[in-house]
Amino acid sequence: MWAAISQRHVKSEFGGYRDSLENSYINYYENLGVKLIPIPNASKDILRYFKELPIKRVILTGGQDVNPSFYNQKSAYSKDFSNSRDKTEMSLLEIAVERGMPVFCNCRGMQFMNVFFGGSLIQDIEKQHSKRIKHVGTSHEVEVVDNNAYELLKKRHFVVNSYHNQGITKGNLSKELIPFAISSEDQIIEGIYHLDYPIAGIQWHPERKGSDKKIDLMLVEAFIKGKLFWEK
Repeated sequence: MWAAISQRHVKSEFGGYRDSLENSYINYYENLGVKLIPIPNASKDILRYFKELPIKRVILTGGQDVNPSFYNQKSAYSKDFSNSRDKTEMSLLEIAVERGMPVFCNCRGMQFMNVFFGGSLIQDIEKQHSKRIKHVGTSHEVEVVDNNAYELLKKRHFVVNSYHNQGITKGNLSKELIPFAISSEDQIIEGIYHLDYPIAGIQWHPERKGSDKKIDLMLVEAFIKGKLFWEK
């Protein structure tokens, strides 16, 4: 199976911009039989990739912030963002919605999913959230709050890794999205899905250490096979 995957968009030491994709994504998904097609952030015709290549899935990756202007806020804390990447991921979601294509959104990808469907973000959890618990470079417990997810995972609580400074709470979650996992410590939303489209996201990284690998595998295989949130 072929999947389109988004990339970071960063300024190089020589002044130009470059795309980058951590090798861990390649290694993780190839081991599960998924061949990844990185989508360039400079492309002017993303739809052409879907017309000419056998893409069946879309993955939105982590890294960088979503520009607050996309959810009608000024940048108070967010500085590491790329308008080109935001536009690329917007195009990827628009194409996926139009084609009814399953999308798996990881970390920043989940945040962008929320913004795409009309939600907003906490720009800095440690500075703006009432609990002010660290979510960068750590692991913590989440609680499954959705019965459909529980039927698959068979766990109410499990551990995930955490590499994000931005976040989502019930107050800024899109009205089109349903939470399925929430941080046990501070109620930051860690998993969401759309009721009508086969699109879901998690706030952690399956391809990195520090999370429950059995849970990760069940979720990623559900995405690949078109089950659970990705069965519409």
